[in-house]
Amino acid sequence: MVDLTVEIAGLKLKNPVMNAACPISRDADAMKQLVDNDVGGVVAKTISVKPATVPRPSMGAVDRGIARVQVLRTVRPGYVVLENTYSGSYRFIYGVLNAELWSDIPAEHYFEREYPAILDYAHKRGAVFIASIGYTPEELALLGPKCASVGVDAIEFSTHYIGRDYKPVVEAAKALREAVDIPIFAKLSPFTPDIPSLVRDLEKVGVDGIVATNTIGPALHIDIETSKPIVGGPYGYGWLSGPALKPLALAVVAQISMNTKLPVIGVGGIMRGTDAIEYFMAGASAIQICTAALIEGPIVFKRVIDEIREWLKQHGYQSILDIRGKALKYLKPEPIRVHAQPPIVDTKKCIGCGFCKQVCTYNAIEMIEAKNGRKASVSVEKCYGCGLCTSVCPTRAIHF
Repeated sequence: MVDLTVEIAGLKLKNPVMNAACPISRDADAMKQLVDNDVGGVVAKTISVKPATVPRPSMGAVDRGIARVQVLRTVRPGYVVLENTYSGSYRFIYGVLNAELWSDIPAEHYFEREYPAILDYAHKRGAVFIASIGYTPEELALLGPKCASVGVDAIEFSTHYIGRDYKPVVEAAKALREAVDIPIFAKLSPFTPDIPSLVRDLEKVGVDGIVATNTIGPALHIDIETSKPIVGGPYGYGWLSGPALKPLALAVVAQISMNTKLPVIGVGGIMRGTDAIEYFMAGASAIQICTAALIEGPIVFKRVIDEIREWLKQHGYQSILDIRGKALKYLKPEPIRVHAQPPIVDTKKCIGCGFCKQVCTYNAIEMIEAKNGRKASVSVEKCYGCGLCTSVCPTRAIHF
């Protein structure tokens, strides 16, 4: 029996999946849909002292929804070929640009209506409720106590507009810590400088956890049919979220996990349960999702929760704790190796699709005929040991 419960800064979550602060949690009605889809915690959209003036259009998919997809098709027993097809599904997007800023609804409206409406609803269904506020020390000191007085379980504070210098982040954290007694989480941007020093300083001032990371930008995407940018921000710029962000965010989560004992909530490009597993192995205790929910709807939370549970079950793990930080021991400052090491082909797993040959820029892989179909063969003389083939093999037949 897999146990998905986790505890973060004294908060007990029935599962480690939450939404990120974004349009999918703009008000109580929207947040109730997230709770109905089994999230362990719900995070309200970020508010500030003054409502934002949001540029329109405020969001757009980086891909128009027509993506080339390579699928495997069995021609006859032992022979599998790669075919190119095209899909109109937005599930193949590279990311989403947004010019959303923070909420354009007055903060007092949240305190008087939205927060009270979602709090009881979430608690009765076993979910915790987290407010999100920003941005300056003065704003946090003003908004924090109001959030606490309503009864929120914790406060996440965004550092998105504080700047690249990390000292103002610590000052903001200190101001909020002095203003409230409930758990507070700092949400960091991926390019925050000197993250090891920052998280240690945040721990010293009493921050209870780190959320990593926010979106990246400025970024631009142009609709080539109109020559116009897809979002309405200044110069057409927006902030990028989605799959393209995941490798950056994972690196930040791992870096934080190696430099503090504070719990980390990973966010950025989580579209599937296996994405969440990566975050857990990098040290995250929980995860947040935004882009996948924007594209797929609130049902994505149930799907990801089920996929996490199933992966743990299939791999013989009993809880998130069993895999949390599992990859950190392999993240060393020195290179793994600097010499070529050809990969090994497990011919029992190889299905002869030829994908490894297709991506080998060194022409080191050939498909040879065998009794049970085509099999990949690696030339020791030509192989550079780059490893790309091992990462694209659909059956994990090629490995070091």
